[in-house]
Amino acid sequence: MKVKNATVSVVIPTMDRYEILKQSLPLIVKHGFDEVIVVDSSRSDQRKMNEELCRKLGAKYYYKAANRQEARNFGVEKAKGEWVWIRDDDVKLIDAGLETLREKMASKDHDFIHAGAFVWIFRREFFLKIGGYDTKLCLYDDYDISFRAKKYGRECKLSKPIGLSGEFEKSVRMHWKGVFFYGLSFSNFVKKYPSLWSANLMPGLLAGLLKEFLQKRTKYNLLLLVLGTLGFLFSTLYFVNPRIFYKPFYPLSR
Repeated sequence: MKVKNATVSVVIPTMDRYEILKQSLPLIVKHGFDEVIVVDSSRSDQRKMNEELCRKLGAKYYYKAANRQEARNFGVEKAKGEWVWIRDDDVKLIDAGLETLREKMASKDHDFIHAGAFVWIFRREFFLKIGGYDTKLCLYDDYDISFRAKKYGRECKLSKPIGLSGEFEKSVRMHWKGVFFYGLSFSNFVKKYPSLWSANLMPGLLAGLLKEFLQKRTKYNLLLLVLGTLGFLFSTLYFVNPRIFYKPFYPLSR
């Protein structure tokens, strides 16, 4: 996708999800963005497959041992485009909104564009100015960066989304891991935004997680819910007294 008087880089962090990346990456590459960057934090057995996939499709490949937020920031640092779209590897592109997006990025009136649920596109210089993603947040990291972007920049919100998250099939193990660590990271978000600890946050968060579990329609729904609840419990205890847990047990606090 070419934009008049502007260049666009797409940054995709991934970790141990080759089966998902091989479905999503061709869909983004085919649109002809100026640059597609994959930042891979996978184990060695998947790195070779991811690198080969990027080579075949013409995407730039980087390996970095990092969490998702660190990988996103690293990818933006490597990017050459004026605009950067940081997207997860399981986001499915919706073609309908691309023409409008092209028009907005050609304008000089915006610092960032909200193009759907958890779809944020930034001017690269503005992204770096506000400090990128908070590397201590796993849960609500998109909300965090949007708070800072709205405080310091000019927003453009598209009427049609260009991406849907979680549209590719995942293994049960991926859901277990994601749910548990989202729970563990909750205290970091609360510490950063204590005023949001209220009826404003908790019911909506738990309802969203419950909805996600039920939509999976698998026999593991109950187990996913239990793991998510345990993650939030551990996170709350850590928030009250960090000495309860050894640091290696709480990796997202680093």
